[in-house]
Amino acid sequence: ANAPYGGDLYGGGASAGASAGGGGGTVQYTLHVSDSVVPAVLGRGGQVIKEMMDQSGASIKVSQKGDYVSGTQLRIITISGNQEAASYAHQLVSAKIPTQ
Repeated sequence: ANAPYGGDLYGGGASAGASAGGGGGTVQYTLHVSDSVVPAVLGRGGQVIKEMMDQSGASIKVSQKGDYVSGTQLRIITISGNQEAASYAHQLVSAKIPTQ
């Protein structure tokens, strides 16, 4: 479910599409960020993203370099897990993204 991207093109805007299943189902957030913020999210050797996954219990994936949101230069960060874990991971990731 790719929602059309709305927001600024420099990484400050994130579109979160959460689709909660029944009960404690899996929730997925999608953030669209510029290439320049990806190193801050990943950290050296993936250390930062690993810590955020350990802390939150959610899965956080970043699209490969060159794998952009269609028609943009924005990378895709996908966060998934139960409602609590995904929401917490979303806060952790958002804190790494500089606002313009």
